[in-house]
Amino acid sequence: MYKRFFWLVLICTFHGFGLFAQDLTTDTLWCQLGEDRVAVVTYFKPGNSLAFIHVHENEVTSLAAGKLMLARYGGKLVTLQHSKGHEKQRNIVFNYQKKKFQIDPNRIFTDDPKMLASNIKLVKGKGQIPEVVQEMVKNFATDIWQQIRNYNLIVALHNNKNEPASYKRYWLFWFKQEPASYSIMSYIKSFGHSSESNLSCSDIYINPTFNNSDFFIVTHRQDFELLAKSACSVVLQNQNPVDDGSLSVYALKNNRRYINSEAKHGSLSEQVELLTTLFNVSNY
Repeated sequence: MYKRFFWLVLICTFHGFGLFAQDLTTDTLWCQLGEDRVAVVTYFKPGNSLAFIHVHENEVTSLAAGKLMLARYGGKLVTLQHSKGHEKQRNIVFNYQKKKFQIDPNRIFTDDPKMLASNIKLVKGKGQIPEVVQEMVKNFATDIWQQIRNYNLIVALHNNKNEPASYKRYWLFWFKQEPASYSIMSYIKSFGHSSESNLSCSDIYINPTFNNSDFFIVTHRQDFELLAKSACSVVLQNQNPVDDGSLSVYALKNNRRYINSEAKHGSLSEQVELLTTLFNVSNY
């Protein structure tokens, strides 16, 4: 209880006095996607040789946690800004030749052209995904990767909803079953059936006292062992994961040390505590 209170006070202090901006260098790279632009914003503070990457703009809790850790330990934080309204969006929407396309920015890191094409959605207009659009998205992914590829450790920052499976009413007599949202349980084989997440998992440790939203995904056995010994829920990605375009798979293929930090939306103190544990056990 004392530890949680300490972190809440510390977080409020940072927000109240604007210490996030202290000693931080900020840079913006504008990337063109069709007729629209995406800002790749970088925050830097001298210190540790690690990079935080935040690709889903609506996952604001993880971004706040990353900024807090950056201010404390130093390093680099890269985030994307693309939402056009007041509400921040997860996916990026862009226009090209009177057609509208949509991408999940964590599903564009792949050298497989078929996978990349399948992850670009046509939301307005007809036809196939033009090769020129695929090339735009590929170049955009390369621009992001170039910002973090030379760092000793890449820490991805994410949030999830933590909602159980449910039936939702969509019309008077029409109900639709909604599956449970993404969590560490997604990596466990269920009723003899493997999911895509489960097929990419080689080991897992679950702390039963933790919320199943709050966990790490790692690409190196050493990081798995260190975090498990520290009682953090953690998933070890196997050496031949399903290539779904995610950054974790791409980092492994490029022999980069990668750790994904997951936490429930709004659970800022929990995510900060997990990231602090990561720093303590990984010599950062």
